[in-house]
Amino acid sequence: MFRVVSRSFVFRAGPLLLASIALACGEQRLTTPPSRGHIAVSSGDRQLGKPGEQLGQPIVVIVRDAAGAPIAGIHVRWMADDGGTIDPDESITDAEGRAVASWTLGTAFSAHHARALADGYAGAEFVASASLDGVLPLDVIEPMTLQTYDGSGQTVHPDFVATGGEWPAAREYLFITPYPAGNPAFENPSMFEGLDPRRWNAPADVTNPIMRPTDGYLSDPDAVYVAERGELWLYFRQVSDENVVRLTTSRDAVHWSAPVTVARAPNHELISPSVVRHGASEWMMWAVNGNVGCAGASAKVELRRSANGLDWSAPQSVDLVQPGLWPWHIDVQWIPSRGEFWAMYNAKTGGSCTTGAVYLATSLDGVHWTTYPSPVLAHGVIPELQDVVYRSTFAYDPAADELTIWYSGARYDGGKYIWRSAVQRRRREDVLATIRAPSRAAMTADRMLPAFVNFP
Repeated sequence: MFRVVSRSFVFRAGPLLLASIALACGEQRLTTPPSRGHIAVSSGDRQLGKPGEQLGQPIVVIVRDAAGAPIAGIHVRWMADDGGTIDPDESITDAEGRAVASWTLGTAFSAHHARALADGYAGAEFVASASLDGVLPLDVIEPMTLQTYDGSGQTVHPDFVATGGEWPAAREYLFITPYPAGNPAFENPSMFEGLDPRRWNAPADVTNPIMRPTDGYLSDPDAVYVAERGELWLYFRQVSDENVVRLTTSRDAVHWSAPVTVARAPNHELISPSVVRHGASEWMMWAVNGNVGCAGASAKVELRRSANGLDWSAPQSVDLVQPGLWPWHIDVQWIPSRGEFWAMYNAKTGGSCTTGAVYLATSLDGVHWTTYPSPVLAHGVIPELQDVVYRSTFAYDPAADELTIWYSGARYDGGKYIWRSAVQRRRREDVLATIRAPSRAAMTADRMLPAFVNFP
């Protein structure tokens, strides 16, 4: 039911611009895949620990040659991508090809990753989980208090991103925009670093917002961590008489490059861009084509592709369809441990943007999606999300098999919308049970509410 919109435009960066961005980003070439053998996880994977503390069991690998036989005397280097430490930092395999180390987790609460590497061999990865028991109880939705630069504390469109071992600053960030009473003049990308899933502060050396408009207003931040460059890439949307997606990058979360335009489309046709770097030269951007905006009878999700995160293709039709509703804002993530893309999105009825619920869909290729009859969360569960549930973001912890979800939404009070964000932790199996249940009624607002003058 989807079509490619011929009026969409794609920015083509010239050679000088591409060269300057490559230099600024510290361009690195990937090496030829190893062929001498591989490193296999033996034990110690998917442990549950505490931030900053040593795991209860050692992490153990076996190095095997191309024929599968264990090899002695191989130097195995250990790397903690979570900011933690591994002791020793290098091991030598024994007669059974085994190498052993102890892993002390970093301080983050998201999934923790460590790697075992050896020259000429395919590496192995460990994942661990830091227990959130006592920090964020399961299934409880907790409102968040964020100190926004405008002083309102009203926020919309959260986007979660985790960094890696080479990153010099915090391990977890939440990019979000203030939206006091629906005023887009304040909707400028702002960043917060995580103390835990509930508590977020602006980094000490950062002055929010990190970007301001030169024309129109800004919205819809979406961040990607590019590990081999040691950079955060932040995409965001500039809205005037058209939709323009711009990109800024940083090596320290303090200093950000001058933004460059990477994609553009007529107004309302490139909403809520969500970028996934699926491989070194495979970038994917999903966005919503919102027809004519809130008054439109429909909306649809489209996919653009890129080899470098800068030059994007024309949009491709995507069959993400929520029966009776239209996807409106979207967050897509690749879940390596499950070999799936997951999309979380709010959905609207024709002629309104007061979305009443947020849904989850899954896909093997990012084009063909499996949707489910019921939402992850509908409005009215807590006062802060009484009337609207809007764009939401999430982190999946494969060791604990849990999702942490950050919602945004609003209540209509005193003739205006009051925008807030909240967080919830849920087991994956419980989320699946919820969304697979027969469709529930009242997925949009129970009472007639005015549409947003400017939707975020």
